[in-house]
Amino acid sequence: MEIYGADISGIDGQLIKFSATKDEGRSGVTLLGLAQKVVKEGYLRSVKAIETLDGDWSNIIDGQGYTIQFSPPDDPKNSSGLDLPIAIMLLQASILQNLDTLEEQIIGLQKKVDNVGTKKNSAEIKKHLLEAIESLILQRKRILKYRKRIQINKNKYLLIGTFNIVSGEIEAPRYGMFGMIACAKPGFTVIIPEESEIHGAIVDKMMKSIQIIKALDLQEVWNLILNVSPPRKVKYSAKIIQRRKMADYIPDLKAVEGVAHAKRAMMVALAGGHNILLVGPPGQGKSMLSKAATKLLPTMKLSEMFETNKIFSAKGELNENEVILDRPFQEATNNITGPALFGGGFRPPLPGLVSLAHNGILMFDEINLLPSNLIEQLRNALNDKTLKIQRLHSTIEYPCNFIMVAAMNPCKCGWLGHYICPECKQIYYPKPQKCSSHPNGTLLKKCQCRSSEISRFKDKLSQPLLDRIDLKVFLSTYDSDTGKFDYASSTIKRHIEQARKIQRARYMVLRFCSCNASVPDRDQFNKCTPGITPNVMAYIRKIYRNFNLTKRTEVKLLLVSRTIADLNNVLHLRISDVKEAVELMGLNHPYFQS
Repeated sequence: MEIYGADISGIDGQLIKFSATKDEGRSGVTLLGLAQKVVKEGYLRSVKAIETLDGDWSNIIDGQGYTIQFSPPDDPKNSSGLDLPIAIMLLQASILQNLDTLEEQIIGLQKKVDNVGTKKNSAEIKKHLLEAIESLILQRKRILKYRKRIQINKNKYLLIGTFNIVSGEIEAPRYGMFGMIACAKPGFTVIIPEESEIHGAIVDKMMKSIQIIKALDLQEVWNLILNVSPPRKVKYSAKIIQRRKMADYIPDLKAVEGVAHAKRAMMVALAGGHNILLVGPPGQGKSMLSKAATKLLPTMKLSEMFETNKIFSAKGELNENEVILDRPFQEATNNITGPALFGGGFRPPLPGLVSLAHNGILMFDEINLLPSNLIEQLRNALNDKTLKIQRLHSTIEYPCNFIMVAAMNPCKCGWLGHYICPECKQIYYPKPQKCSSHPNGTLLKKCQCRSSEISRFKDKLSQPLLDRIDLKVFLSTYDSDTGKFDYASSTIKRHIEQARKIQRARYMVLRFCSCNASVPDRDQFNKCTPGITPNVMAYIRKIYRNFNLTKRTEVKLLLVSRTIADLNNVLHLRISDVKEAVELMGLNHPYFQS
């Protein structure tokens, strides 16, 4: 029989092999292998849990000595989930101890009983000696009874759980339950707390080569190892799922009034996995549209749900039988700190918002007001889709493949590009020929910010970061196109799912990408997409020259155009697809030109 525990490293579990010996002539326990404080406390919790077992097991601890080793020995061990394997190792070491030494102890105590004189307290001394002999005899019987069961058990067990010291019940460690279960190797039997059954069931769906069993307390685990009670396999049941909500309220797209141009841009962004920047006045629906977007993304596949739950579990944000079934939505404000955004910290390092948004949407409200160092660090996350955190002796990787929805005001007052009628106070965007109610009046600019102020406000976003944001659009409830994009989320989602299906089939050969936005360069685009007709290619080259595009932006123009074509379910790019891409990318808008 081999006993393993698990710790957490990043979002993944790290297997820890246990070995233990009983030390004659000493008491207490020695933990080898860089056990940190929470693990050392786990020994005390294990002792208390052993006292709850049927029969008198306390004598295997009282006055006894043990050494437990954690392998690999040179990695710090930080998980409270190691309580359960520690308890089982103590029980195993007591069962497999040397019987000759135990016999010598019994004989030695018996001699002391025979030599007890007739002193005043001799009866009390004799009573204590006889109780000690009885305890050792009971221990010998227990060893003879269970030793063979232990020796013939050739299973490899991964045990995960911390203890309630009063009842001996097993509880889930706060951090990393999903990753710990998933680090089991083929052929392992994994025993987890009953309160984590749904977590084990999801892993079981992903990994068919392991057996996952639930247990209520230490008594049940010990009975399973001794083969005196049947295992209870985990089951995926909707009745026990506690669904973790990503937001208190996610509006339907029809509930977002106006902003027709921004809605269309969001549809394109989600269909192709493109990052998007929404620019507009405060209170115009930027946050509302971003939340509505999570309903538009395709339903998560099992592999995506598994990875998402691993991240939230590593963060310590999943309670018993609580799971993430919906695409994540995370929101970062401009007062966020570096560790909160990118992750880090100590014992254990925790993922940040960029990882919690993996497979979903990360919204940056007022992104231009973020500290400049955080803005620049975002570039690596957007490029690599994986965040690496350097530790003293290792590197931790967190996945962070999200769609970034950035929002900002265009200027300090927020009303750049909007006009107002001084008579009726009606606001227009963009500027019409005249006010519908006062055709003879002169429309005034609602924004009074100076050009230098506007430049300073928007230039806080560096050009390299803007290059990584594919779509850039103005958002306004006064959009003159209001009413042209009045669809329910369910309708738009069907179009997005169909476009994503086309892209998955197209990029199947690449394996590392599944949507247009993840295509890394022109060569891969040409390799996987249908050829561009000469007249469309001539128009695209004209766009390159007119707007003096960088090589990165040239590729992005092709990719956004391809997404629009996929939404329209056409095989070859059309000039109309490219024209819309130019508009949605903000290439012809003076505000977004460098």
